[in-house]
Amino acid sequence: MPFHHDHYIEASHVDYKERLEEKKPRSWLKSVSAFANTEGGHLIFGVKNEPREVVGLENPQAVVSRLTELIKVRIDPTPRYRVREVEIEGKSCVDLEVQDGPAYPYYYAFDGSHTAYVRHGDQSEEATSRELNELILQGMNQTFDALPSSYRVGDVSFTLLAATFKNLKKEDFDLEKDLPSAGLVTDDGQITNGGLLLCDQGVLKQSRIFCTRWKGNYKGSIEEDALDDKEFQGASLITLLQNAEDFVRNNSKNPWSIRGMTREERSDYPYKAVREVLVNALIHRNYQILGSEIHVEVFDDRLEITSPGGMMNGRRVQDMDIRHIPSMRRNQVISDVFSRLGFMERRGSGIDRILNSYVEVAQKPTFYSDSDFFIVTLPNRSVATPAQVSMESVASDSEKVSTSEKKVSTSPLDVSTSKEKVSALMQAEAKRDKEIADFSKMVDTLPLANSTKVKITKLFKKYGYRYTFNTNNVENVFEVKEARARVVVRQMREYGFVKKEQFGVYRFVKE
Repeated sequence: MPFHHDHYIEASHVDYKERLEEKKPRSWLKSVSAFANTEGGHLIFGVKNEPREVVGLENPQAVVSRLTELIKVRIDPTPRYRVREVEIEGKSCVDLEVQDGPAYPYYYAFDGSHTAYVRHGDQSEEATSRELNELILQGMNQTFDALPSSYRVGDVSFTLLAATFKNLKKEDFDLEKDLPSAGLVTDDGQITNGGLLLCDQGVLKQSRIFCTRWKGNYKGSIEEDALDDKEFQGASLITLLQNAEDFVRNNSKNPWSIRGMTREERSDYPYKAVREVLVNALIHRNYQILGSEIHVEVFDDRLEITSPGGMMNGRRVQDMDIRHIPSMRRNQVISDVFSRLGFMERRGSGIDRILNSYVEVAQKPTFYSDSDFFIVTLPNRSVATPAQVSMESVASDSEKVSTSEKKVSTSPLDVSTSKEKVSALMQAEAKRDKEIADFSKMVDTLPLANSTKVKITKLFKKYGYRYTFNTNNVENVFEVKEARARVVVRQMREYGFVKKEQFGVYRFVKE
């Protein structure tokens, strides 16, 4: 079963090598480490990378045995992998398939030093200390919130947690019995990090939330640009969730109404979507990033919620099929408590709930992540354009995902034969390379500075025709301030190869 032709983004799971580098094995062994630490992938030997060309190998069996030998000596611990000879375009090549986990982290070991690599997009890069800490915890089958802290029982209280169980679930929360079973206290009386996040005192400072209501549709730089701003900290995550919800409600022109436990959905922002995004920000954020916080920012036309820490598997959410993202929990303890309280569902259907609450408007929620943060943008439904399709047609469209596409998005290693997979990957890569080359030729004809052309092509290489971007992305690629990024976006729109998808969101289009 070959990959679907549109899924060239899965190139993040493959590296091509013209030959086996024996004198500089780190050049390819770092990819073995990265694949094992991230989401698995393939190294294809006998294929030139740029430009993509099958050159073949003179002695593939020798390459297979040397690969095996170097992996055993240089990757610690030895990852799960399979290596075999494959024929591509009539030439002999070698496909090294590496699977991820479970004995994280996998190091490249040489000369007394151990270095762990992770996958960022289509690059294998050295893991940061934070990423290494996460890998170590994964290898221990532990999460940060399950680790014991220096606090002991009696140092903090859990009155709100017990009262919330009583109010919402109509059940008693027995502190002596339930705190250890929930993972909030260890058997010897140490409060875990999860306990510190859910205790009344909210001890961990990095759990704070900054909320701002900006004037208009742009983020200001001085106090006068904000209509309202609040900082919430020093309290249980349950309190912080309520604080953030109240801030959004109080800063909406058409807020959801509260009548007992019922909410009206004719609001700027659907309550279910706001709750889902805030809960995800609280339970999936990386609490090991000190000096960081969740940002809740309300603009006239949208709500943006940013939480520290990207996807756990190193991928970018904007590169994935949003309706088929595997459930991964960075903080198991607080996730379980929130599930028990009914703040979230275990089924992992949260993204569906968010998308389904926007079927009646043309503008849709957007999801963006990199290695450091995760952003969800919810359009203001009161100023959004009504959708031109019925709720039924949207729902049916979301179901029109073929079996092969589902397989690609959830398990890129699950295809029938290596030969088919390699061939499909190469076709998709060739299509992408041609798109980039054609785009670059078009940009070369424009009366712009060469440095600008290079960076516009770099931006296209990153997002292509398929993915949207914003001015913040332009700032990062061009390494400029916001004002200059806006000028670049305006130029690209004037020349007709970029269109505005919705406010602040753009996409490359073919002329």
